[in-house]
This record gives sequence, structure tokens and C-alpha cells, in this order.
Amino acid sequence: MRIFSIVGWSGNGKTMLITRLIQDFKAKGRRVIAVKSTRGAYDLQPAGKDTARFLQAGAEEAYLLTDKEMLRMTTLASPDALLAELEARLAPDDIVLLEGLTRPGIPVIEVEDPEKKKPLKTRPEALAAVVGSGKSGMDGKAVFHTGDIAAIGRFMEETHG
Repeated sequence: MRIFSIVGWSGNGKTMLITRLIQDFKAKGRRVIAVKSTRGAYDLQPAGKDTARFLQAGAEEAYLLTDKEMLRMTTLASPDALLAELEARLAPDDIVLLEGLTRPGIPVIEVEDPEKKKPLKTRPEALAAVVGSGKSGMDGKAVFHTGDIAAIGRFMEETHG
């Protein structure tokens, strides 16, 4: 699988970039998995609801099913457990986009918003690429304009992630 971390300050356009990349990869017939990481506590099902109770009782997995969607819930020891599971389940050509989650060995693409005048969130030496104005002075790093989804996608296809 090809896996990339998409990072940046809140409001810089990470979700918009990921959404557009998903559409681009899907148009090319690629399978795409998106993972959103959040720092704070987030209850998909409040403690008293059925699926939360299933997990609390010791179920390995609990599913919440609607007419058109399925949400799979499981308890993870760490984000690395997710990565190991993805590795076991996915094909070499699948694309995984991690929003807000970084791990050693996974290329990091930072989304910048030059109008906010904030420094990059990630150390430049840890970045594979920067997406923003396309004018950043990033020595030796790929730099893309936010709207150049095709070029970003090609970079991701050519970069081992």
C-alpha cells in the first residue's frame, strides 16, 4: 500500500486536499482509504449506547449499520495497531491518506496557508512535500500549488509511501 500523512494547522485545507485526492485516485480506478486522527476524546457512540456497550463487554469489533453506511469500531492499543491492520488487509496499489497522524517511515505532506503567515507545523527535513501557494522555498522538497491535484497525485504514485 502507499500511505501518506497529510498534516498542517487547523483550517489550512487538509480535508479539502484529501477529498480532492480521493476523487482523483478513484477516477483512476484506485482504492483509497482515508483515516482521520483526532487528538481529543471523541465518542462515536456514547457510553450507554449499544455499540459502546458491546466493546466494553469485550467484543473484538462492533459495527454500527445504517441503510447505506457501516461504521466499524474496535479498541486499539495504539495508532500502530491500525497501521499493522491496514498492512495486512490492503493491496500494494491501495492508497491510504492519514489526516493528522504521523509515524516514522510514512511520507509527510504538509498543507500550508500562506495567508495565515504561520510557520510550517512539521520540521522541513521531515517533509516529503508542501502543498500551498507553490512558492515556498523548500530546498529539495516537492512543492505544489493547492489546485494542482494531478501533480500531487503523480508525486504520491511515484513516491514510496
